[in-house]
Amino acid sequence: MPYINQPPDLRVLFSDLDQRLRKLELAQRLTAPNVDFSTNTPTNPRVGDMFYDTNADLLKYWNGSAWIEIADNNLSPTILTVNPILKTTNNNIVYSGNPVTVEGERVGKMLTAYAEILGTTVTSWGTGQIYFTLPGGFPTFAHDVVAPGYITDNGNTYTIFGLLAQGSSDMYLWSPTSNGGSDIVDHNSPTVLDSGSKLILNGVAIIQ
Repeated sequence: MPYINQPPDLRVLFSDLDQRLRKLELAQRLTAPNVDFSTNTPTNPRVGDMFYDTNADLLKYWNGSAWIEIADNNLSPTILTVNPILKTTNNNIVYSGNPVTVEGERVGKMLTAYAEILGTTVTSWGTGQIYFTLPGGFPTFAHDVVAPGYITDNGNTYTIFGLLAQGSSDMYLWSPTSNGGSDIVDHNSPTVLDSGSKLILNGVAIIQ
């Protein structure tokens, strides 16, 4: 005659307990606690452990031999808007206000930026190659940055590009030539600049 109140199967209980503990452990490991890796790198990590590195502003996980950065889209974007200083290599451009505006969106170590130079407040474009200097505190980059762009002037459009050397804060403007080379952008190349000229650049770069 079967028992009315049979004792539970211990194998089922232990299996259920094991699953619950594994889920609890996984949930704990996915909380990604904040840690400054520069002073307190986690020790004895297990594969899959995740931490938020407050020094690098990056989410990282342990792959068994190294800490790997999680894709940038796991991080919240930071919006940057600055007014760089517009210059020429002969240092004789004249303007008022802030003719240059750079708007950027930073996600982790990736920065997408849009730069606009308006001629409305430029009284003299001067001579020499045109460039602008990003302000102090603006991110520097882990590689040379080439930003494609264009000039609109009197209904015409001219292709240009900006070149920012690794670690530099100066973006120099260039225009491609028909023979595959490049020439500087100045007051009369690739077009004569005036108050109606607009110069646009777009770029994506990796921050150091």
